[in-house]
Amino acid sequence: MTINGHIRNGVVVLDEATPLPDGTPVRVEVMDTAQEKVQQAARRQGGQFAGLIWMAPDFDEWPEDLQEAFGMKP
Repeated sequence: MTINGHIRNGVVVLDEATPLPDGTPVRVEVMDTAQEKVQQAARRQGGQFAGLIWMAPDFDEWPEDLQEAFGMKP
């Protein structure tokens, strides 16, 4: 059964009266359009660690002993 509603002042308000008795467990699922807006608002902005992190110049190079151990070097 699907019952439509909306949020008013942080509370779910159903669009139509329902025959469900008090205490009936329900599950609220956010519809795709609203969910996209929530996800967009929650996306992180890059750059918050700019200038605080340093990587060695050889960061992406494997040490020779590991290359040999993983069979990457003949």
